[in-house]
Amino acid sequence: MKKLTDDLKAVSKEINALSKKLDQLSKKADRLIKSAAGKKSKPKAAPAKKAVKKAKAAPAKKAVKKKAATKTVAPKKEASKKTVNKSVKEPAGKTAVSVTPTNKVLTFMKRYKKGISISKLKERSGLSDKQISNILHRASKEGKIKRIARGVYQLA
Repeated sequence: MKKLTDDLKAVSKEINALSKKLDQLSKKADRLIKSAAGKKSKPKAAPAKKAVKKAKAAPAKKAVKKKAATKTVAPKKEASKKTVNKSVKEPAGKTAVSVTPTNKVLTFMKRYKKGISISKLKERSGLSDKQISNILHRASKEGKIKRIARGVYQLA
């Protein structure tokens, strides 16, 4: 009984830590979304840059060099924001793909080229019999796997 209460306390601590991490990630996502929304207003600033180009012809060479330096800084900032936006989109896709139980089972099956039994899949993936049977049924319908023997499957 004491062991159970200790385990429950440990689990609750882990859940609290995960919820804090989730809050932090959601705040970061909100900041990125706001920065992406702010990015839409930057093309309006582009006409101001054209005005700067026209003004360059009149001032001395020193002014031209300074303004040219600011020009090179502006595209770098935009490029870094673009990579930030890509990083927001990509991890979401990657995590969704690797977390699904179907992909878990299929990755285990990739390791066993001669086939793997349902019992091994159950041990390795930690899924229930019902989940594994549903996944195998769906995957066989889609043609992703084939049945070698009773309870033994391999990738098609």
